[in-house]
Order: sequence, then structure tokens, then C-alpha cells
Amino acid sequence: MVSKNNRTSGADIAAGVGSSGPVMTAAAALIGANLVVVALAWDSPPIAGGIVTITFLMMISFVFFINVLHQLMRAELLISRLRSLKIDEKTKEKILLELNQISKWARIMHLGGLIFTMVAFWIISYKYLISIVGYHFIILLLPFVLFVIFWIPKLTGVEKEVSIKSRETVMQLLIEVIFLVLICLDFVKVIVIF
Repeated sequence: MVSKNNRTSGADIAAGVGSSGPVMTAAAALIGANLVVVALAWDSPPIAGGIVTITFLMMISFVFFINVLHQLMRAELLISRLRSLKIDEKTKEKILLELNQISKWARIMHLGGLIFTMVAFWIISYKYLISIVGYHFIILLLPFVLFVIFWIPKLTGVEKEVSIKSRETVMQLLIEVIFLVLICLDFVKVIVIF
């Protein structure tokens, strides 16, 4: 049974709803992708710069995904304890409370990792294109097109029903808008994304 706010609760996790297997696989794949992108960018950095920012964003994302995996492994341990041991109600409540916390933080960290990975890709794509063809307005459109494509499902799809006005969604939007503004400032040469 899924909780009323359409998020997986600790009881749902313990019952096997919302298995963590696919999330662990996705987090592990994103860790690998982050490391590959950083290694490729270091091997041949964009002439226009951006390697420092890209590295910071990808490493922050890397740590987020490592923490997601850690949280999910902890949840698996707690679930196995719930299923295998004869425990009293007080202990069960404590484990379910911890599972709720794990679920909340794993979602926040996974979302944070995705945000920083996406923004790093905006910047690396933008900087490589600037390095290749120079400062043309069409290049500035790329991060905005990627932003719109990312938000269309959130505004029209399933996530709209979950909670478009949640703190996580507002924070995600704010971070993305800040980086779009920084990219615009870099384009007009007010600042330099290095």
C-alpha cells in the first residue's frame, strides 16, 4: 500500500512496495556515467573553459549517488531485520521511522545527483560548442531547450500529480534557473564559468 501523498513510506518499503533494486541500479549507472564524463572532459577539456565547474558538479553528483546507494543498502538491512526477527512493536516502530527517513533522504540525494549531473551536461555541452564555433546565439539556446524538455513531463505528466509545489521541486527549479542565469552571464561575458 502506498501512502496518501503518493510517496513510498517505511511500511511500504518493508512490505516490498517500491523495491530499491531499480533505484540502486540507476544510481550505480549514474556513478559510472559521471566518472566517465569527468575523465573524458579532463582528457580533452573545452578551450572555452568550464572544466572546474563541470568537475565540481559531477563530483558533488557522484557523492550524492554514493549516499543513495548507502541509504538503500541500509534500508535493505532494516527490511531484512523486520522480516526475519521477532521484534516488539516499539522496535518495529523505530525501524519503520528510520525507513521513512531513509526513503526521504534517498529521494532528495537522488534528485540532487540528477540535478547536478544535468547542469554539468548543460555547461559541458555549451562550453564545447563555444570552443568549436564561437559565441553564437543558437548555442545559448541549448541549455534552455534541455531545461524545457526536462520540465515538460514534470508539468504535464505523473510528477504533476505527485507534488509540483513540493520543496524538492521548487529547490530543483531554483538551482536550474540559477545555473541558466550563470550560463547567460558567461555568454555575454559578464562572468566566466571556468
